[in-house]
Amino acid sequence: MKYLAWDIDGTLLLTNRAGYDAMYDALAMRFGAKGKAYRFSHSLAGCTDSAIIKECITDIKGTCTSADAAGFMITYQELMRQYIPTHKGWLMENVRPTLEYLRDHCPDITNCLLTGNTMLGARYKVEGYGLFEFFDYAHSVYGDLSEQRSELAKILYTRLLADRCVSSPDDVIFVGDTVNDVACANAIGARCIVVLSGSESSRADFEAAPVQAWRILDKLPDDPAEFVKLIREA
Repeated sequence: MKYLAWDIDGTLLLTNRAGYDAMYDALAMRFGAKGKAYRFSHSLAGCTDSAIIKECITDIKGTCTSADAAGFMITYQELMRQYIPTHKGWLMENVRPTLEYLRDHCPDITNCLLTGNTMLGARYKVEGYGLFEFFDYAHSVYGDLSEQRSELAKILYTRLLADRCVSSPDDVIFVGDTVNDVACANAIGARCIVVLSGSESSRADFEAAPVQAWRILDKLPDDPAEFVKLIREA
């Protein structure tokens, strides 16, 4: 059995900044003028929500307690639930045909999620864009489990091993759009397919990164069978 661990944002779909707006509006709601004026100095692509929340609260308050993070996460997730249908995002090219083909023709390949989103945030996104049916949620992992994306990979792999779904890292392939996705796969010795169509980075950025992707695709192939052939060659 092969397991594909899919990132969400920029790989499966783009929410047209629903997540960003939910984050910034939650900051304004919970921290007033300081929250409203807050801006990140770096891209959030490939970061976990728990790390993002800790960073912004610490910047504003000087510290971030578990109660701070939990309270903020409730507000953030509720705003995201409201914003996903109103922001009119879109699926990345060929995502749905690929997932349908995998479901209908590939019993030896299972899809799960490995995402920096919280569990609820991830659910709102895949439900909102009609993808909920395609994933194994018992083995999916989310950004509220750890601040470090590499730790998410270790959690995923531990679960798969414990349930005898895989026998080695060669049985797990990550699909993402950031350098962090590649590093995440590397943390357990797995391979990563980068799909550039929704990425903030260029092919040159990935080629210059310390850890190399196994394959870099401009987009998911028009013919899902080509993608499956690539997976089975791994």
